[in-house]
Amino acid sequence: MLGGVADWWAISGPPVTAATATHAAAAALALTFAYSLMQLPVQLSDSLEQLLNAQRSASALASFVAWAQQGAYLRPLFFAEVKALFDLAGGHYWLVFRGFHALLICAAIALFIRALRVRTWEDFAAAIFALTVLTGLHTFRGLVREAFPVNHYLQVVVLCLVALNLARSRGGWMVDAAAALTFVVASLTLESGVLVWVVIVAGWWCGMPGVSRRGVAATTALVGLYAWARFSLLSVGTPGFEERSSGFLLEILDPEDIQQRFGGMPLVFYAYNVATSFLSVLFTDPDGGMFELVRAWVRGDVPPRLYLAVVSSSFATALIAWSAVASIRRRSQGMAHEWRQLLAVAGAVIACNAAISYVYTKHEILSVAGCFYAIAAFAAARHALEPVAAARGWAVRLAIVIFLASAASLWAFRSLGVHHMLRVQAFKVRNDWAGTAPDMWKNPSDGPNVALVRQLRRDAIEMRANSPYLAPRWVDRWLGE
Repeated sequence: MLGGVADWWAISGPPVTAATATHAAAAALALTFAYSLMQLPVQLSDSLEQLLNAQRSASALASFVAWAQQGAYLRPLFFAEVKALFDLAGGHYWLVFRGFHALLICAAIALFIRALRVRTWEDFAAAIFALTVLTGLHTFRGLVREAFPVNHYLQVVVLCLVALNLARSRGGWMVDAAAALTFVVASLTLESGVLVWVVIVAGWWCGMPGVSRRGVAATTALVGLYAWARFSLLSVGTPGFEERSSGFLLEILDPEDIQQRFGGMPLVFYAYNVATSFLSVLFTDPDGGMFELVRAWVRGDVPPRLYLAVVSSSFATALIAWSAVASIRRRSQGMAHEWRQLLAVAGAVIACNAAISYVYTKHEILSVAGCFYAIAAFAAARHALEPVAAARGWAVRLAIVIFLASAASLWAFRSLGVHHMLRVQAFKVRNDWAGTAPDMWKNPSDGPNVALVRQLRRDAIEMRANSPYLAPRWVDRWLGE
């Protein structure tokens, strides 16, 4: 009998490798998010205005030129992309824009896993833990909830992951050229695209072989060119802190309140935003500048999801901090060099992403920091698994396994909450369209506007969306936002 099993095994080929298992798990996870995304109609808020602008534009190039100078924002490639997708849709707007959104999510998860370079089963365990952190973190929700109608924050995450993969590659002039091109695309899509340069420079500084000194110099020159074009040639500034509401301590301040409190000392407000943005990535709370857990506790009703978020983030942050300290104290032994590199790059990106959030802070702006926080979680988990691989004392191995399994379970529960959030979002968007009269956009001189709005409205209303209000109350308290 054993001989027959051996013969079957030989015919069937080698066993599944850790890398194959990791990619299979990542693919399954990505497809679940893609499926949930495809249940959402095109959003009324944020998206409709962009689609109407795309319809009026003559071409993608015309959109690029027209939006190259727009107040405090420089995002011409984003508007050109919306126009290109609009023309490609040929009337199938939901399919093209939501489909592109789903493809970006799949690309982000694929690039994330590729950057980890899974080889062993210990790598596999750490990678699965990192995936739960990536998709469970609150910054991930902004990547799947919003569209605009193209989620440019998600695009920047994808491009930063491209930069990390380039930095970890074997190098060459093509890699240097690709790094420079990646920066150009990212910086012209969204302001936070400059974080691509941070990834490239941090990777080179800590010894990653992909992008050479020549590539770093070229990308740095492009950063200077971008700054000159933005602030001098095009006179595009930065947003003012009085443009939108923002969280402060236990309350939300309107623009008028922000101006009244901090008009004479904006640096205080900027420093607060940077500090809370950094803490938000590490501990989930504060969120949007407001300390949600303390606020709920003062009000006497703390939803369990807040405890879950803070506890799971504290576990992961403690693990990362322990690994970072071990890396600093024992550079020549203990943590492998490649894991130290990932920790260093992640730390640089998190700090810089928090710094550029000085005007205001929210989930989407910190999405790159959240992604690299998950990469740091992989490096830390892989370091923690070393005693298991080395077969040291059973008590140490058992404690590490229990700790990582408990932390991963909490993060997996948070990841599950993203699907609940998407169901709620689908119901809200459908109701937004159902309660809106399409003739309110009617312009006698521009009839196509009405046809576009009516089609988007019809597509949204025809989609099925279950009411979240029919779910038990515990679902929102444990899985909601």
